[in-house]
Amino acid sequence: MTRLIGTSVDDIRDAARLVLEGGLVAYPTDTVYGLGCNPFDVDAVDRLVKAKQRVKGSLPILVSSFAKAETIGEINDKSAALASRFWPGPLTLVVQTRNNLPAKVTDNSQLVGLRIPNHEAARRLILESGGAIVGTSANISGQRSLSTAQEVLRELGGRIDLVLDGGHTMLGRESTVVRIVGDEIVLLREAAISWDDILKALPAPRAS
Repeated sequence: MTRLIGTSVDDIRDAARLVLEGGLVAYPTDTVYGLGCNPFDVDAVDRLVKAKQRVKGSLPILVSSFAKAETIGEINDKSAALASRFWPGPLTLVVQTRNNLPAKVTDNSQLVGLRIPNHEAARRLILESGGAIVGTSANISGQRSLSTAQEVLRELGGRIDLVLDGGHTMLGRESTVVRIVGDEIVLLREAAISWDDILKALPAPRAS
């Protein structure tokens, strides 16, 4: 049975306790509703992947701060510049990992997607959950992303433990995703932020 609650301080603490105990929680963000669990809990991650009917992993992580992002991924000058410009906000940075994350989070790679959402309730949940939570979209894999708690409940009810109802999400579309490894920057998904805006925010090349 999936519970539906609000986003009061007590509701968010309840949801965070559930995350820390290995549960699955859907929650509002600035983009679409996210589906979260403890990203370091292998069993919870496995359950989340099954709930989404996802064939593979590669799950982004939402973090509470830039400092927390640095403990999970390698943040270089380019990724730091983009984070400074667009965080909190709808930009996911895919970088090399620093931690031994479950294989289904990284899809057996050494890369992880990181983001700070521009949504107060989501950030409170992340902080109460230890500073990091899986931030994949709360929907069956291959289906459209969802913008209300009622849509999430209809699609994932019975598969997850809790839905935080924060109303309609602000943007209703996914984050832009950029991979930065060393000097290479690659656009993986253009969505809420344009590629032109990404390029404008990058630091100028150093003189040789």
